[in-house]
Amino acid sequence: MLRILGVTMRKCSLIAEDRILLEKYRVCFQEETAYMDVHDFFDQKNLSSFLESVQNELQAPDLLVAASVFAKRYSYLVVVPALFTFSFLNKRLNMSVKNLRLLPSVAENKWLPRIFIDDQQALLCDNETEREANRNQLLETIFAHHLSPLWDKLSVLSKVPQHILWENTAVYLFWVFESLLSRSDLTASERDLIQSDFDYIIYEANARLFGCFTNDNPFELYLSPKKKIGGQNIRIRKTCCFSYKLSEDCKMCKSCPKNPNCKIGAL
Repeated sequence: MLRILGVTMRKCSLIAEDRILLEKYRVCFQEETAYMDVHDFFDQKNLSSFLESVQNELQAPDLLVAASVFAKRYSYLVVVPALFTFSFLNKRLNMSVKNLRLLPSVAENKWLPRIFIDDQQALLCDNETEREANRNQLLETIFAHHLSPLWDKLSVLSKVPQHILWENTAVYLFWVFESLLSRSDLTASERDLIQSDFDYIIYEANARLFGCFTNDNPFELYLSPKKKIGGQNIRIRKTCCFSYKLSEDCKMCKSCPKNPNCKIGAL
């Protein structure tokens, strides 16, 4: 049992089915020899050295592009497994920076790192009060104590604008909830709970949970309606992530505001 903010929470183990689901989101449950402790990113010297290695791995033209692409792929590893496990499995993973390791990995000629979780026990939400406390704690852990200060350091180091980093994060936050809500096997109560988590994060949560020093939610700005483009429903980004600079033909993302098919004002 664990007591947080006056609420007692019960620890539980991830079952085999949970692990199989999370492995699809590049979560690794077996230790490997090659890794980087995530808390090392918060040392500017370590982060600088790591970012240079990422630039070399991606063959990015500069640190700005390397930082943006790293942030995009890294935020996936932090945001998607954490929110999927909470909203769908009703469990909170230990996403503390001291509990995570980044594992290098290449798939289909792409640098796609994985995340290793050391303490693999989760907290189970037994009632509404516990769930609300868990949700706030999770948001504060992955944003205020992790991505927000990391984006600060990354922006200073590479000169990449912070709003690009936050939209890179928002893309996967929206994706994980919209993917869950599109499932056909949800009960009405499960769907309502997932939708309420999504709405809470975007419209209701205190900005301090995201590490923001204003009252502005860092994600609401980017949740624009999708548009029909080339037969697909696409949410056009406000910013460019610069991924196109990694390809020889400079092919832009379908959602990029620089894409000629996307007519929208960019930030």
